[in-house]
Amino acid sequence: MPVIVPNAVLSPRLASLLAALFAAGGCASVPASARSQEDSSPRRRETASEPAERQIIRNARLHVEVGDVPGAQVEAERIVREAGGFVEGAHTRDQGASLTLRVPAAKLDGVLELLGKLGDEELRSVTAEDVTRQTIDLEARLKSARELRDRLRALLAQAKNVPEILEVERELARVQAEVESMEAFLQSLRQRVALSRIDLELKQSRILGPLGYLFAGLGWAAEKLFVIR
Repeated sequence: MPVIVPNAVLSPRLASLLAALFAAGGCASVPASARSQEDSSPRRRETASEPAERQIIRNARLHVEVGDVPGAQVEAERIVREAGGFVEGAHTRDQGASLTLRVPAAKLDGVLELLGKLGDEELRSVTAEDVTRQTIDLEARLKSARELRDRLRALLAQAKNVPEILEVERELARVQAEVESMEAFLQSLRQRVALSRIDLELKQSRILGPLGYLFAGLGWAAEKLFVIR
């Protein structure tokens, strides 16, 4: 699933307003719009240093056939809690249960080994998604948006008439909404990196009766008549 990074770009109208407000306030510095757009430019983001650690989202699927589904579910939840994780969701049904589990990413492999021993493991798959660049890009955009928000707050105090006040307030509300959206997105991204997801399927194993064992044995014998190995 691709990661979509919100973008905070100043409108031309706001750039003009900022330039006018700076001129009215006697400020000779470069307009905030130019600095903000320069901070969020692709060239600036490309030169950003890589984090000390790669940001990897790891998720897993595990199917296990067990003799006692309720008992295995209780044990699975215990394993996850002891690893520092939690049960995000659970759905029970006849002959099985589906669990959505969250565990610290560093403990994912160990937890999978323990869960696989609850019964006969039928399927295991692990996926990994590198979101390092997305994280860097989002952090840079968020930094620029916060700086712009702070400048707009300062400019609001300098506005001299109602049209200017209304214009700055509208842009301030827009930028604040983008800041909150990016903050929530970044928090979600970091949580997905820190906590791996496990989709666990517990399936009731079949218990054969006397005739079942008989026909299973006959089937095995018939197969050996044609295939030795």
